[in-house]
Amino acid sequence: MESVRYFVKGLFRGIPETEKITEQREELERHINDRLADYMDSGIPEKEAFSRVVESLGNLDELIDVITGEWVKIYLKKRDWFMMAGGIVYGTLYMVAVGIWFYFHAVGIYAVYIAVLGWLGFIVPALIGYIKYRNQPLATAVVPADISSSVRLSVFGWAGISLACWIVNILLINSGTFLSVVWAWMPTFGILTWPLMTAAADWMTKNLKVLFPDAE
Repeated sequence: MESVRYFVKGLFRGIPETEKITEQREELERHINDRLADYMDSGIPEKEAFSRVVESLGNLDELIDVITGEWVKIYLKKRDWFMMAGGIVYGTLYMVAVGIWFYFHAVGIYAVYIAVLGWLGFIVPALIGYIKYRNQPLATAVVPADISSSVRLSVFGWAGISLACWIVNILLINSGTFLSVVWAWMPTFGILTWPLMTAAADWMTKNLKVLFPDAE
């Protein structure tokens, strides 16, 4: 229908016309026409049928963002759980290293308590993420397709905090206190989870069909 064609063209106003955009626009137009025909075949007047179809499309700005590739629809809780699972692996290795360091440099066998408590900081969020995923395994969300700027920010933030810790460590290395050892590696590798998880989120979002072939 001409009204549908004009409506869809209006949605894409201001968006550069490419082969992909043309295909997506024509597909959306066919979808609307099919839904419109179904409603009208059931006896619903054209104007009301058109309103129902538009309403069923949901947030049109969000829809266009998905079509143009600026945003993507993913199984959010599944992605978050996968990230948390990776965090458990990293956190386990990290806390083992921390426990060994405290064993030889500070508290001896009591380092086990420090390591276990620190390890819970990785386990508890992961368990919460897993429970949320199991409760709503198919929960979807529309997220930015490219979060590389957040990845860069996390890397700069991690580098800045790490540098500050190493400077303080060097200044205290001959202080004669219990800080007269190399300890700055702990916050360096601890905060590394920030850029690692942000990069993982970016990678999984960009490679969504590889990880989640059934994603809509």
